[in-house]
Amino acid sequence: MASILDQTFKNWELIAVDDYSTDQSVSIINEFVIHDKRVKSYKNPSRGLVSALNYGISQSQSPLIARMDGDDLMDSQRLSHQVSHLRKSPDIGVVASQVIHFPRATGNQRKGYELYVQWTNSILNAEDHSLNRFIDCPFAHPSVTFRKSLVEKFGGYTDGSFPEDFELWLRWMSKGVSMEKIPKPLLSWRDHPERASRTDKRYAVSEFQKIKAKYVRKWIKNDANLYERKILCWGAGRVARKFFTLLNQEGVNISGFLDPDPKKVGKQIVSLPILPIIKLPAPKKTFILILASARGAREQTTQYLKDHGYIFGKDFLPLA
Repeated sequence: MASILDQTFKNWELIAVDDYSTDQSVSIINEFVIHDKRVKSYKNPSRGLVSALNYGISQSQSPLIARMDGDDLMDSQRLSHQVSHLRKSPDIGVVASQVIHFPRATGNQRKGYELYVQWTNSILNAEDHSLNRFIDCPFAHPSVTFRKSLVEKFGGYTDGSFPEDFELWLRWMSKGVSMEKIPKPLLSWRDHPERASRTDKRYAVSEFQKIKAKYVRKWIKNDANLYERKILCWGAGRVARKFFTLLNQEGVNISGFLDPDPKKVGKQIVSLPILPIIKLPAPKKTFILILASARGAREQTTQYLKDHGYIFGKDFLPLA
């Protein structure tokens, strides 16, 4: 709350939605309401994060919505930078920022989040967000500011078994919405063992794969250049096989697999062959979906394909 009140951009309203909290949150918010008329407190008429988000948006009076979580910290320049960016760039619908991950990473789970933050901080312009959208959620949710008109045009958050923010970005991108990130860390993103992304089953790897498979199918369907091209999956490990099953269920027609592991070559997955990478076809007639999920595999595979004439986004796309 203090970091919001400390913003150099002063023309804002804070919509605080209490989703049946059991601590002192409401009392704290009400203290701020008394002293600052820009702060407004509401009770979620339903239950759950998605309904709280949509209700908060419905109560807002602004054409721009800045997302914020209760345990993170805004840089004092955040709103100023993001409002300015959207005003100067009418073609951009969503703008986020780089983030600082805190406290310092300890243990494998924390290290994994630190690597994720490094990845998302490296994706800045609209093209990069579009090309990398199926790898993982490209934004820290509380770092985004978006145009309210997008909610009115394409719908807001959707409740389901999936991560609500990732589904929203994929849906909006499928409608042609451009998204960018300011190359400055304007949010301190708090990590702790109880955070929802660690404990809520909606953020499990399997749920990310399901929602990715749905929108990969939409992307392929809308790209006429892929209709006459064979689609091969790079990677035949356990995670890749599960992802393939979901793609297959969505109706994505996969012709086979490529894998650098000689122990996998020659085997089959649902009657589809696993080929050695030396059998990589020439580009133009083939499109590669990278499913290899081991640490560093995406980067190595991307470089290999580029070295063999494949173009990122035109001839191959990473999904993991």
